[in-house]
Amino acid sequence: MLYWFLKIILHLPIHLFWMEKVEGKHNLPKKGSYILASNHRSFLDFAFLSTAIHRRIYYLAAEFLYEFFPTRLVLTRTKQVKVPREGNDQAQTYEGAKRVLENGGILGVFVEGKRSHHNLSLKAYKGAAKIALQNKADIVPTVIHNSFHVWGMYHRVPRLKRICKVKFLPAITYEKMKNHDPGYIVHDLIMPEIARDLGHEYEHRTSKTKNQPVRAED
Repeated sequence: MLYWFLKIILHLPIHLFWMEKVEGKHNLPKKGSYILASNHRSFLDFAFLSTAIHRRIYYLAAEFLYEFFPTRLVLTRTKQVKVPREGNDQAQTYEGAKRVLENGGILGVFVEGKRSHHNLSLKAYKGAAKIALQNKADIVPTVIHNSFHVWGMYHRVPRLKRICKVKFLPAITYEKMKNHDPGYIVHDLIMPEIARDLGHEYEHRTSKTKNQPVRAED
């Protein structure tokens, strides 16, 4: 209930002050479970994704977000999936993700694991791919444009610039992923497509052939 209340409250200001458009909705499965694998640049990215589609999204949320009472309250009440700090047992995270997907839900994953402080793609984590393989789920690479410029890591308050865009790229099906390891899926299938749409090259591919350099996003 709280999720839908927050979604309704946030929808108008998000689209009035920051979100210029949403593209690629035709690439989203009409029903059933799947994973949204997105880049991460801003405090507002959760809100951008949540207001971009009609269905509910359950996110993987970093453990440090639960240390602050307001965010802990929201994350707990909206049943997000906690991700322990690196090096700790991840079993509960994978179990939580499994429950979301088994129930036909959408799992949102910021594959870089944290916000980029320089507006370029960070080396991504393999979790999204592992979850997809374990649950035979498709992955929709998702690109959030320009959120770094409205409320990036070094901005104390958001800037009122209606320049952001959410774009859903063609889905990477389980059939395409099932014979590959998680590292290849993340570093050679997901992140290069996200980086290309942002206008730069992903520097952490495992294959020898990399993207051709393209113009960087302003």
